[in-house]
Amino acid sequence: MVCLFAGTTLFSMTTDTIAELTTLPLNLNDYFNSDNQLYSSLKYAAFLQQGIFPKQRHFDRIFKESFVLYMPKEIVSGDFYWLAEVDDLVYIAVGDCMGHGVPAALLSVLVYNLLDYAILNKRIKRTCKILKEIDKRFAESFTSVEQNQVFNNDWVDISLCCIDRRKKQIHFSGAHHKIYLSGNDYFKVFKGVFNPVGSWQVDRPSSFESVSFCYNDNDMLYLGSDGFQDQVSELTDTKYRGVCLQRYIRSLSHLPLTVQKTELEKEFFRWKGKNKQSDDVCIVGVRL
Repeated sequence: MVCLFAGTTLFSMTTDTIAELTTLPLNLNDYFNSDNQLYSSLKYAAFLQQGIFPKQRHFDRIFKESFVLYMPKEIVSGDFYWLAEVDDLVYIAVGDCMGHGVPAALLSVLVYNLLDYAILNKRIKRTCKILKEIDKRFAESFTSVEQNQVFNNDWVDISLCCIDRRKKQIHFSGAHHKIYLSGNDYFKVFKGVFNPVGSWQVDRPSSFESVSFCYNDNDMLYLGSDGFQDQVSELTDTKYRGVCLQRYIRSLSHLPLTVQKTELEKEFFRWKGKNKQSDDVCIVGVRL
């Protein structure tokens, strides 16, 4: 005898009954209809998620050239990119919510809105203070006031730049993220702090720093998630690695950005081969 509870009702089935149920033919129409509905829902969710992201026309109003390489692993993505201009300062960010699929996508919308809140509503200017505010609000979003209990959600890696075009300076803060700056005779890597947004979950106090540096006209700035460099190759069964991505991006940096995006896509699929995509991929490049 097997007893199953549904709500407060008790159902009893003998092993013979269970055997009869397991031999019933599947209603394939219902199965495929359900599967198609799920796929359609995910596709529409991806459409809505990308609807909040900056459009190419927004980049075109601010930068000479730009590209966004955005490739979700599972229709919807935990990676996101954000852009705004406030008081002659340009803010640009790329985030990577841990995991992928629907949970990470929902988390990306939360952090996207927290960027809106911190920069557009509260008018916080310093990038390190912006990340501190996002970290604070992020923690509050997963705290039960009634039970004084913190939920064990995933955290977020993010790179945030404030571009001062008048002074030709960039102020950068990163939470477990890095950015690249490529010029005529140099290629620089700027690393953020080790802890991500949401580090309160691992008993590490949140600490974010800002680094400032100058740039020249026509320099390239790159922000991205770790999805590209973590892709596993079909041929070698190894990851692409960050150092290889840096080298490859530097070799492309003098090219038009439409070409850079195409070459990055080709390199990604060449490396991946027939392997499944390992993670969401997002790389944003802008010419300053």
